[in-house]
Amino acid sequence: MIFTKNKFIVSTLLMFFASTSMCYAESTTWVFETGASEYDVDSYTSEFGNQLSVDSDNDGTVDLTIEAWASTGCGLYCGNDNEVEQGYASTNAWGLLNNNLDEGLSNNSSHTVDNKGGDVDMMLLSFTESTALTGIDLGWAYNDTDISIAAFSNLPTLSGNTWAEIATQSIFSASFSNIGTSPYTLVNEVSNVVVEAQYWLVGAYTSVFGNLGSNDDSYDDRIKIASITTETTASTPVAEVPEPSTIMFFALFGLILVSRRKSTK
Repeated sequence: MIFTKNKFIVSTLLMFFASTSMCYAESTTWVFETGASEYDVDSYTSEFGNQLSVDSDNDGTVDLTIEAWASTGCGLYCGNDNEVEQGYASTNAWGLLNNNLDEGLSNNSSHTVDNKGGDVDMMLLSFTESTALTGIDLGWAYNDTDISIAAFSNLPTLSGNTWAEIATQSIFSASFSNIGTSPYTLVNEVSNVVVEAQYWLVGAYTSVFGNLGSNDDSYDDRIKIASITTETTASTPVAEVPEPSTIMFFALFGLILVSRRKSTK
């Protein structure tokens, strides 16, 4: 009888400890449209090689940085157009833009994240912690809306490499066909486990990150990224357990001591 009681108490304690460190998903929507109330993107330079920064919770700490990259070589009529180099990242009322080295900085609002002319544009998203990229919303699109994404556990080496070489550095990559301009859910799972990474590439379709096969309609994809949605797995620390739960723990511990004393009589 005493053994049964102790077994019940131990089981209850295990449930208590499990409940004090439960994991949950924190969802964040990152808005890049300049007119949106949630917009909080800063850029401190207006030159190629710049970086956008985002403070999602307005605590003075940058939570996300964004860079523009494209397979332009070192610019118009210069170098190997298969090699990736950094362009200029910016935003407008429809979202993120990529001004690559072949296009220049003029007429900024007309720029897109695209793959026209063989130059594949990508945006590098660098988070402060590993996160799952779960959704995307395009604020504007023309011609077609095929996209590619790739995840990296370490900051990828982009400059001077081809997209195919960069793909070998990724822990996950995928392409999606004709996602349109409504919020779109991104499926990024490996063996039914959601992929979390600190670094993500998001941009126009390229087959090296996932071949669409018969769904590749060969049209140029030209998009502006209004927002993305991420989810981060977090753990509730034991220190945050409410006071009633702490009292329950000591009460159960006391019952075990009493039961042990009775069993020795």
